[in-house]
Amino acid sequence: MLSVVAFITPKSEFYAECKQKAEGILTATREEAGCLRFELYENKAKDQLILVENWVDQAALDEHYAQPYITPIFEFYKTALAHEPQIHKMTNVKG
Repeated sequence: MLSVVAFITPKSEFYAECKQKAEGILTATREEAGCLRFELYENKAKDQLILVENWVDQAALDEHYAQPYITPIFEFYKTALAHEPQIHKMTNVKG
C-alpha cells in the first residue's frame, strides 16, 4: 500500500475555488479501482488544503494522475497555488 499526504497552499484569492475543485473530484477518485482512501481536509486557518490518500500501489496512483478530471486541476494549480504542493509518499513501517 502507498500512502500520500499532499499539502496544497492556494493563493488567498484562489482558496475557495481550489477547495471546490478538490471537493469535485472526491467521488470519482474514491471510485477508482486502486483507491483505498481519498480524504480532503483544511487547516484551522483555512489557508491550506490537505489530501490524505491510500493507494493499492504506485501504479494505481499513476493511473489516478492520468484521469481526465485530474489534468485540469493540475493546470489550474499553476496559477492558483502560492507554491508547488508538498507531496509526501509513504509506506507503512511494520515492526
